[in-house]
Amino acid sequence: MRKHTIIAAALTAALATPAFAQSTTAPATSAAPHATTTTSATPASGNFLQTQPSSDWRGSKLIGASVYGPDNASIGEINDLIVGTDGKISAVVVGVGGFLGVGQKDVALPFENISVTRKADSASIDKIKVSYTKDQLKNAPKFAYYEPASTSTTTGSGGGMGGTAGGMKSPSTTTTPPATGTAK
Repeated sequence: MRKHTIIAAALTAALATPAFAQSTTAPATSAAPHATTTTSATPASGNFLQTQPSSDWRGSKLIGASVYGPDNASIGEINDLIVGTDGKISAVVVGVGGFLGVGQKDVALPFENISVTRKADSASIDKIKVSYTKDQLKNAPKFAYYEPASTSTTTGSGGGMGGTAGGMKSPSTTTTPPATGTAK
């Protein structure tokens, strides 16, 4: 649960950042499903959003929500959201298969491929549906999170726990052998 809270907080911060650069009004067109209009901004308001439009979703409501296939069978749950540099959610990462998280694999679905419905007169999600079956998602390619290439170099035999996470010694770490011939 703590992981979901941290992810939701990070997502909220990431999604709020582009809002600071928005103009004072956004054109409302029928072609853009998420287009909203905002009230006139004054220097005192600082171009901050003051309310959540009914068409938008909170990350904390999406993460952990069950996802259902076309046959209404549960196919997994949303584990993460991938936010693009444009500030939009580009994909939802769904954990598929396994039991209680064991043997589960992550599959990323484009955000526009999910359908989210709200419970009547509520901020809660009623159902998240996709057009994929559980078998299609089990056979889909596994999603790999971005991992930067390691730029550190190590010397020695490796192995031990060293001074950093993962058991690798930092290149600047040196060890001095104990002095011999001293009494303790």
